[in-house]
Amino acid sequence: MTNKTFKDLEHDGWMERAESYDLITPVTDQAIEPLLATFGELRGQTLLEVASGPGHLAAQAADAGANVTGIDFAASMVARAQARFPVVTYREGDAEHLDFPDNHFDAVVCAFGLLHLEHPDRAIAEAFRVLKPGGRYTYSVWCAPEQGGDFFGFLMGAIQRHGDLHIDLPPAPPFYRFADPAEAESALTNVGFTKPQVLTAPVFWRAQQPSEAVDVIYKGTVRTKLMLEAQTEAARKAIHAEIISGVEKFRVDGRFEIAMPAVLVTATKPT
Repeated sequence: MTNKTFKDLEHDGWMERAESYDLITPVTDQAIEPLLATFGELRGQTLLEVASGPGHLAAQAADAGANVTGIDFAASMVARAQARFPVVTYREGDAEHLDFPDNHFDAVVCAFGLLHLEHPDRAIAEAFRVLKPGGRYTYSVWCAPEQGGDFFGFLMGAIQRHGDLHIDLPPAPPFYRFADPAEAESALTNVGFTKPQVLTAPVFWRAQQPSEAVDVIYKGTVRTKLMLEAQTEAARKAIHAEIISGVEKFRVDGRFEIAMPAVLVTATKPT
């Protein structure tokens, strides 16, 4: 068994994904506009993006007039984002231990980052701490299959049917916990946020070839890639084949389109 923690594996994985993550940004970028819309007029606001990755959201917020800082624990992601979007300040940082003073930002956003944190509740508490009174926090996560997440539904189904979901990896937080409205409300109100709202944003994975779904897993994910690599060769081939055949069912006008809706949760820090 590896002696690395969930956080170690996530960090190592994202250090390797700075270049290949572009395969998944056409999907994740679809949530940027609805995420930023939760903050209203951005001009003049100080905004922190936690787990900023390749920097697309932070850059769009800066284009809208916000004074933006992006942090990510992967130095390679920070370097790539800074090179692409020099108008934004990107820096290495730990979402669970933010290096900013109390009551510092007007807005904090975390786009799909909670899924990759060992202690996501700490990150929510830290977002609350660095927000000014009256400031807003918004995060996004993927919907569970029963909430319309077709992509994850057939992916995890393929692994379950042909492989082993209980592999030798460090324990991870529940993947869909923060997509559950009751869990989301509880996590936010427990640290002091008020008026949480749960929204859904339509997001789609689109491709020209079904095999691109397998490429996305290996080049745009961390834990799912490790899960597949831990299977036997025969199981892995069967999983790949079922993923590809599963994508075939989602053909739309000569291409493939699969629903990957996102849950957006937003709340305010009391004044």
